[in-house]
Amino acid sequence: MIALGIVALATLAANGSRQLRYSAVALLGVSLAANVLTAGQLTVTQLAVEGCGALVACGILYVAARDRSYGEDPGWRLWLATIVAAAATAACFATLRTASSEAIAVPLIGEDPSGVTAQVAAFWLISSGVAILVTAQTPVRGSLGAILMITGVELLVRLLTVPQLGLSLLLGWVEVVIALAGGFLIVNERVVRES
Repeated sequence: MIALGIVALATLAANGSRQLRYSAVALLGVSLAANVLTAGQLTVTQLAVEGCGALVACGILYVAARDRSYGEDPGWRLWLATIVAAAATAACFATLRTASSEAIAVPLIGEDPSGVTAQVAAFWLISSGVAILVTAQTPVRGSLGAILMITGVELLVRLLTVPQLGLSLLLGWVEVVIALAGGFLIVNERVVRES
């Protein structure tokens, strides 16, 4: 439960940051908290692959910013994205959860064998990503939303009972490609602004 709270706070920090560099660091925090949330379900190789994917994606966005002043003021979009994400998370969990029991017991500390916390975190990240994408004005927030969505999908994939390494590699690469595309758009936007 504590890791779930850290995922939510790191997501809000990434969404509310005005500087792209701070958003990139907060995205790394989201990924680390998501990995801690489901660390018992992953092998060391999978943790390394997903951790490296997140580190490279955040590094690309950090370098694309070039300085601390570059970013986008979220303004009212922060509140709209947070409200939409909270409502969508509650609706998704109520209708799409895979936990079979009616009574949900979530441990405060330690592993959650039912997967409820991973599902809530995944729904939160996906709905936050969609809400950010809908309200984005620049590639800064678009990249942020897309990477949050991929992190949520990674959490949902971990709940499947299939070999995970291939899926982890695929999603790690998708995260890096999204960061590269976002970095390309960010650099182009800066060139247009500065010329």
